Amino acid sequence: MSIPVFRWPARVVPVLTTAGRFPLDDQHFESIYQHETHALHLHDYTGKMRMGRREFLLQPGDITISVAGGRTQYDLPEPGHHWCVHFQPVAISGETVTFPVHIPTGTQRRHLADRLAEIAQLHNQTNHNRAAILFQDLLLSLADRPATRRRSDAALDQLLALLDERFAEPWTVPQLAETVGMTQDHLARCFRQRMGMTIPRYLLQRRIAHARQLLAITDLPVNRIAARVGLPDAQHFNKQFRLLTGLSPTAIRTQQ
Repeated sequence: MSIPVFRWPARVVPVLTTAGRFPLDDQHFESIYQHETHALHLHDYTGKMRMGRREFLLQPGDITISVAGGRTQYDLPEPGHHWCVHFQPVAISGETVTFPVHIPTGTQRRHLADRLAEIAQLHNQTNHNRAAILFQDLLLSLADRPATRRRSDAALDQLLALLDERFAEPWTVPQLAETVGMTQDHLARCFRQRMGMTIPRYLLQRRIAHARQLLAITDLPVNRIAARVGLPDAQHFNKQFRLLTGLSPTAIRTQQ
């Protein structure tokens, strides 16, 4: 029997209601939990969990996602703790991502615990928007891997084409993330994984590379070249140019 999946709209930021690390000592499936919210758990114990009629063996580091209105029960040989985030259900429409409701994470356990700890801290300090964005990023990272990778790759392809064509415009990372339909954190992480650098660093390298080309093939003044590549502050341009090339724009031009 295949493992059921959970679906979520890819561009909807969840509204969190609860986030934290909580104790659990249930045995023999005696207690029944049924919430009006969805819930993601990162389990720190071994045991069994029932979702409706399905039963899962739990190991430390396993993630489960239970659906609003569903019934969950536990049988633990020893008491333990789990990280838990409850979030409100929404209408399913548009592009969606899917998740198995039971996800063994293996070596990612500590990393995921750290991310959930940060989300819980932000949420409980009433920084709800930031906590929700980080949680959405975590959800996307857990989504069905091949489908998520295809969407991320397509978004990165779109972004790289945009930066190559319009690198001189005053882009910010939030603007770029909105343009390609990804969260800022998810885009930044995927971009670094593919390109080995941050988006601002890539954009700066693209601008300086074009500036070197203009220095070689035109007699435009340095300040006009700086403005043309999107770095209108000549002093800042000279500093960044020297940092990336080891030489001043004037020195580069005399070498041509």
